[in-house]
Amino acid sequence: MTKSEVLAFVQSVKPHELEDAVMLRWLDELEKKIACEVHGRFSREEPYIGLAAEQLTVPTPYDKVYWTYLVSMIEFVQGTPESYQFANGVFEEAWRSYARFVQRKGGFGKRRFVR
Repeated sequence: MTKSEVLAFVQSVKPHELEDAVMLRWLDELEKKIACEVHGRFSREEPYIGLAAEQLTVPTPYDKVYWTYLVSMIEFVQGTPESYQFANGVFEEAWRSYARFVQRKGGFGKRRFVR
């Protein structure tokens, strides 16, 4: 999945007024979190440059983690506490599903606790 595809999909399921630059920043932050916490590629202190890559790293069918994260963040900024809590719960399930997939493959997550 590409960043453009994620942005278009999110706009279709959760119309919003936020600028694409905000959404891209959130996607970049999520990519770093995935690289650090799931794959163990970077420490949080290392510089990470990801905005140039259009293609995102999480494969189908686990790429749901991207759009659920953006919807969650939109709810955080524009929604109610209840709508954010629900959206964030959906994101967290997508996150856990991908982390378990990486663990099953014997990836970095094997040594980490997945909540």
